[in-house]
Amino acid sequence: MNKTTNKPGLATLQGQRKALQHWPKAKQGRLSVLLRRLRSSTKLRQEADAAFAAGQPAEGARILRILAGRRQPDALFQLGQCYAQGRGVVRNMPEAVAWVRRAAELGQLDAQLMLGQIYANGPGRVRDFSDPMRLYADSAAAQSTTSRPANRDLLFPAGVNVERDEAEGVKWLNRAAQAGHPLAQFDMAQRYLFGQGVDRDVERGLALLRTSAQARCSKAHVVLARALLDGQLIPRTPLAAADHLRTAAELGDVDAAGELGALLASGTDLPADFTEAVGWLQKAADQGHSAAQLNLATLYLRGQGVPRDLRKAAEMYRKAEKSGRFALAQWRLGWLYEAGEGVEKDFFEASEWYRKAADQGFTPAQFSLALLYSRGLGVVRNDQQAAFWFEKAAAAGHVPACLNLALMSMRGQLGAPDAATAHGWLDRARASATAADEDQIRRTEETLARLQRPSPRS
Repeated sequence: MNKTTNKPGLATLQGQRKALQHWPKAKQGRLSVLLRRLRSSTKLRQEADAAFAAGQPAEGARILRILAGRRQPDALFQLGQCYAQGRGVVRNMPEAVAWVRRAAELGQLDAQLMLGQIYANGPGRVRDFSDPMRLYADSAAAQSTTSRPANRDLLFPAGVNVERDEAEGVKWLNRAAQAGHPLAQFDMAQRYLFGQGVDRDVERGLALLRTSAQARCSKAHVVLARALLDGQLIPRTPLAAADHLRTAAELGDVDAAGELGALLASGTDLPADFTEAVGWLQKAADQGHSAAQLNLATLYLRGQGVPRDLRKAAEMYRKAEKSGRFALAQWRLGWLYEAGEGVEKDFFEASEWYRKAADQGFTPAQFSLALLYSRGLGVVRNDQQAAFWFEKAAAAGHVPACLNLALMSMRGQLGAPDAATAHGWLDRARASATAADEDQIRRTEETLARLQRPSPRS
């Protein structure tokens, strides 16, 4: 069975060769020069890529400069990136802008996007630059008493950074968006939605956002999902939001994976699906997403979607705390150490985790730390410190903290027994109580009444 190929037939090649032979000599010469130049440019581009891959950025930048001299748009853009990042050259944003602008004017869409971001957002928002010229940052001030120019001014007469120009940035972003660049469409959509650099136009912003999402821009899917969950810009539709998050997660967006996992695990807007939730949360957690690590730890703690594994829960809480400084993760770690669940029981370690969370104003941790002080577990027993942390929690309406303060006041642990103060804390507990607190309030009230009765004479 014969297979079709894309190779030209012998007759076609002979016809092309014959046609070239009949071209005017001058045109033949120009064509051969163009073909040689194209071949050499391709080879130079390969050499530049190889130099960067081999850890020789200076050589790569040198080759890109040759290609940039031939008005190669991609080379112009890449050379601009080198100056913006300090890759193979000394970082210099004015120089970067000059090269990127040349590429943008030749229609290079990534260059138009980058140029727009530089002007609209400021250089620091484009890349996480490390400026080697920070050593010269104070040189002008240091030499202001002399007539000599600063080192930085000698090396960079055009400066090191560029001034923010939102109008110029929006012009280039809009140009790239109109040409179909998904990220530029996403950027302009955000600007229209919130009136940043343009007149606010929600409908236009949503249209651009949908266009960007259709072009597989994961960020656009995430923003659409959040809008569908928020319900302020468009009607609230959690199911559609989950679809957008799922698409973005499948495109590799780690935030989308974490948010989809949390949505499916919560069971509030959609029926809970712990199995799928665990899959997405694990994917995000493996990439260091701290919120996903926190939520995954909670699923291990409760045994939802996975077998209950307190050791694994402690491991994930520790990762979440390290990357995100979550007070909830710190408090849960304290609880695990206090109970000896998944880790070896250690009251001192529990108190340290409680304190970290309590210092951030996390009410449950303030209450837990107060209990340790009142019982002398992991810390030296101290009623004043216990009362200090109980009061912090009580200020946030924590009912058990109010009840503990009522009992401490009546028992004279904070000075002379004080029935008025004790009943004041009881009233504050009632003001914040829910149905679940009623039994505890009743028992505390009975204890206060018993303590208030005069003891029988012997």
